[in-house]
Amino acid sequence: MHLAIGAVLVAAVILAADAALLYAVTDEVDGVLFGVHVAVVALLLAAALLHIRQLARERRRYALGTVLADLSASPSDIRPTAETALDLLIGSGVCEAGMVALADDETEEMRPIAARGYPDGWVRSARPRVLPGEGDSIDSGRGLAGHPWITPVAEELGGWPWVARIPLTSGGGAIGMVMLTARRPGPLDDEALLERFGAQIATALDHAAMYEASYLRERDLEELDARRREFIGALAHEVRTPLTSIQAFAELLQLQPVAMDDTAEQLVSSLEHGVQRLNQLVNDLLDLGRGEAVGFSVTPEVIELPPLFAEIELLLSPAYLLREQLLTFEIGEGASRVVADRARLEQVLLNLLSNANRHTPPRGEVVARARQTEQRRLRIEVEDSGAGVPPEERERIFDPYYRVEQRDQPVHGSGLGLAVARQLVELQHGRIWVEGRAGGGSRFCVELPLPADAPPAPSSAKDGAASEVDLQA
Repeated sequence: MHLAIGAVLVAAVILAADAALLYAVTDEVDGVLFGVHVAVVALLLAAALLHIRQLARERRRYALGTVLADLSASPSDIRPTAETALDLLIGSGVCEAGMVALADDETEEMRPIAARGYPDGWVRSARPRVLPGEGDSIDSGRGLAGHPWITPVAEELGGWPWVARIPLTSGGGAIGMVMLTARRPGPLDDEALLERFGAQIATALDHAAMYEASYLRERDLEELDARRREFIGALAHEVRTPLTSIQAFAELLQLQPVAMDDTAEQLVSSLEHGVQRLNQLVNDLLDLGRGEAVGFSVTPEVIELPPLFAEIELLLSPAYLLREQLLTFEIGEGASRVVADRARLEQVLLNLLSNANRHTPPRGEVVARARQTEQRRLRIEVEDSGAGVPPEERERIFDPYYRVEQRDQPVHGSGLGLAVARQLVELQHGRIWVEGRAGGGSRFCVELPLPADAPPAPSSAKDGAASEVDLQA
C-alpha cells in the first residue's frame, strides 16, 4: 500500500515537471501533447503498480506458505493437530477465526472437530451437515458469511466477514474441509495460497490418523496381553489343584504292598514322572502369567543320551500304547553324549515325540535316532509316518501360534510347542528344522554340540547307520 502511494506521488511529480518543461520551452502548454504524456505515465504507473502487487503477493505466499510446514513434525492425535493448524493460521494473520470439519464415511456428513475464535463449546454443540456439492473446490468471498458454521463468529467480525472454504482431500477422496474467516480478504483471497494450506493440513491430518490408529492398536495389544497373562495365571492355578491330587495318588500306589505286574509298575512310574513334568510346566506358566519370564534359562553340560531316552520313553509309553504305535530309539556310535541342558532337551524331545504321536496314524511307527554328523555335531532325528508338512509351511510351523491345517483331522494344540522348542535349541547353540520323508511323514532334526572329547563316528554312522537300543514301547 505504501509503495502504491509512493508511485502515485512520483508520477504526479513527473507530470508536474513535464508541464513546467513544456511551458519553459514553448511559453505555453500543449494540451494534446500533455495529455499524451499523462496517458503514458498512467500506463507506466499502472504497470508498476501491477508488478508491485504481484511481487507483494508472491512475497506473502512465500512467507505464509511455510506457516504449516512443520505441522507433521511432531505426531499427535487428529483433534490436537487440527487445533494447532488453526492456531498457526490465526497467529500468522491469515484469518481471525477458523474451524476444521471431517467427513463421516458412514453418514456422509461433515462434523466439526476443532475451532478457534469461536464461542466455547461450539464444536460439541455444532450440528453435522450433509454438504452435497460443497467442499469440492476452494470458495472464497463474502457469500459464505451466512453459512450456519460462520454465523457464530460473523457478528464479532463485522457482520459480513470474508470466508474461505478449503477442501481437504486424501487419496483422491474428500476427507473434510477448513473454513477460515476474517474482516478483510487479505490472504483469504489468494486461491493458490489457500490450496497450499489445504494440502498441508490434509497431509498433517493423515499423519495424525496413522499415529492415532497406531496408538489405539498398541493399547489394544497391551490390553490383550494383560488379559492373556491373567488367563494363563488363572489356568495354571486351576491345573495345580488336580495335579496335587494325582501326584498324591501316584505316590500312594507306589507305597501299596500289593504286588503289581511290570506293566502296572511302568504305568504308575510314568504317571509320577508325568505329574512332576506338569508341575514344572505349571510353574513356567505362573511366571509367564506374572510377566516374569523374559526368556528361558539354560545350563548346558555333558549329558548321557541313553538314560534320557529311557525316561522319555517311560513318560510317553501310555500315549503310544493307546494308539498301538511303535516307538523306537536308536543311538549311533559316537552319539551317546551331548552338550545340552538336560531338562530343556527333554522338553524339546517330549514336544517332538508328542507331536509325532498325534500326527502318526494308529499302529504307525515313530523313530528317534541320534547320530554324529560329518561336522562333528550330534543330530537327533524324530521320524513319523503321518501326513507330513508341506514344503511351503516347514519354516512357518516354528512361528508362535501357527498350526498346519489338516483336512483329515482337527488341529490340536496351541501352536506354541515348536516355537518354544526352537528357542530352547538355539539357546543351547543348536538348530532345529523339519524335512520331508520318502514315502510320507516328517523328519524333525535337532543339532547340538558334541563334547570336546567325543570320538569321531565310524563311516557307517556318518552314512546314517545306527545301532538300535532296546527302548521300545
